[in-house]
Amino acid sequence: MKRIALLLSVILCCTLLVFPASAQSAAEQIRSEATVVSDGSCSVTLTASVTLDEPVRGLTFPIPSGAMDVTLNGSAVTPSSGSRAALVPLNSITGGMAGQHSIVITYRLSSIVATQKDGTMLLTLPILAGFAYPVDSLSVTITLPGEITEEPVFTSGYYQEHTASLLHTTVSGSTITMIAAESLKDHETLTMTLPVSEELFPKTAATARVLGIMDIAIIAAVILAIGYYLLALRPKMPKKILRATAPDGITAGDLALWLTGSGVDLSMLVVTWAQLGYIRIQVDDSGRVLLHKRMEMGNERSVFENRCYKNLFGHRRIVDGTGYHYAELVRSVGKKSPQAREVYQPYSGNPHIFRALCALAALLSGISLAGAFAPQSTFLRVFLAALTTIMALCIQSGARSLALRRKLPLWIALGCCAVWLILGIWSGEWLTTILMLVFQFLAGIAAAYGGKRTDLGQNALVQILGLRKFMRTVSKPELQRLLKANPAYFHELAPYALTLGIDKAFARRFARLRLPECTYLISSNRTQMTAYEWAALLRTAVDTLDAKAKRLPFERLMGR
Repeated sequence: MKRIALLLSVILCCTLLVFPASAQSAAEQIRSEATVVSDGSCSVTLTASVTLDEPVRGLTFPIPSGAMDVTLNGSAVTPSSGSRAALVPLNSITGGMAGQHSIVITYRLSSIVATQKDGTMLLTLPILAGFAYPVDSLSVTITLPGEITEEPVFTSGYYQEHTASLLHTTVSGSTITMIAAESLKDHETLTMTLPVSEELFPKTAATARVLGIMDIAIIAAVILAIGYYLLALRPKMPKKILRATAPDGITAGDLALWLTGSGVDLSMLVVTWAQLGYIRIQVDDSGRVLLHKRMEMGNERSVFENRCYKNLFGHRRIVDGTGYHYAELVRSVGKKSPQAREVYQPYSGNPHIFRALCALAALLSGISLAGAFAPQSTFLRVFLAALTTIMALCIQSGARSLALRRKLPLWIALGCCAVWLILGIWSGEWLTTILMLVFQFLAGIAAAYGGKRTDLGQNALVQILGLRKFMRTVSKPELQRLLKANPAYFHELAPYALTLGIDKAFARRFARLRLPECTYLISSNRTQMTAYEWAALLRTAVDTLDAKAKRLPFERLMGR
């Protein structure tokens, strides 16, 4: 028997050597003490005893997103961003080693009290944010700035509506004490919500009232802008009567002026001069665009065109369209609207005032947005007010560019919409943000056609929109009829299509039809081209003419 007992002892010892005993990794105890003050902010001290049964590298302790002034065992730390929480690195405490480790984390939450849609106030405090190991023992103490009159509700990520049965909660005066009746699972989350009164959080209540006032102010600004547009700006809506020929007396250079009140487009005016035989445009193999003077301009053209023509060429016969001189002229001519008095009535409203009123609504929206992020931050209010105002003006400009060839403002506007929408979703004000974006875009379209027009301006608008619709929808048989009567039909209308930003759509209507050689735009490729190829050449030439003017402000800023 003694031999059998000895044998069993040896076997048991060997078994224990092969299968070593181990304790389960867990947070043996977590104690959270939170103090909420009257401005809605909260300071939290979290004490934990963590046991690791094996070395763990990169261990973190999750705390609520947005936590500030975070310390770990008395030293300031910078948490990393997780998918649902901020992650405090614990390597400096655990050293990646197994064993028992004591952790003390402190942090501050800027605002945990919010006003609901029905006007009531709700305190929401995240307690656990998903620690990787089970929690054997949890106790929580929450102190408010005044007496608690409502019952708190705790919500667990695992237990959902059954959470209350697992917790022992006591409310005494201004203090809530909660103790978990059993161990909590790994990655557990726990949040407390509590209805509170305005008397406990007067600053938060005042902020909510301010935000309510801001909503009223935004609506007032929108109504004021719409009222100004309807009374002072709204033009007669023209009927889109199809038109197959260029508008009477309107060149591709001043078409934007008659359509939207914009300045003169010098590059398209140069194309018009080339069509009329004053110059020839050459695209050389190096990518430069050279303007060759063919004859002088006389009083058959306007005084403004004569002045621009002389400023362009002076005593030269050839001008480099990619040079500094041409870029300066593009920018100066683009600021002039010599026929604006012929387009709009003398007592028509100013589109800039309308756009400013719309931007005012955006400014107020930015202040309201800042209130949703950080009610007490004056800097954030000023920053977001300025940002939303700038974005609103960019969105309006982008909407206006829908009718013209330059599409860069439209891409900038779409970028601004994306940024604004992200801010709106992040702050929880997504519906207001979407409504504001739609309003700003529609405001840009409404302001695009200027104000109340003269009979001449209204007639020009009808012709331009009729030509635009024709070039987008014309049938192939109709084009064949027009080309039979005028082989240069495409070359004559292509500059107008480019100015209106529909040159590609117009060229596609011609399919693969080969065109005769153009007389006013030449390149090293002397073969016959399709309408699409020739439209691409014209766009490339005009974009090259404009390229230096676009870079000029940045080059000056960089001191070049």
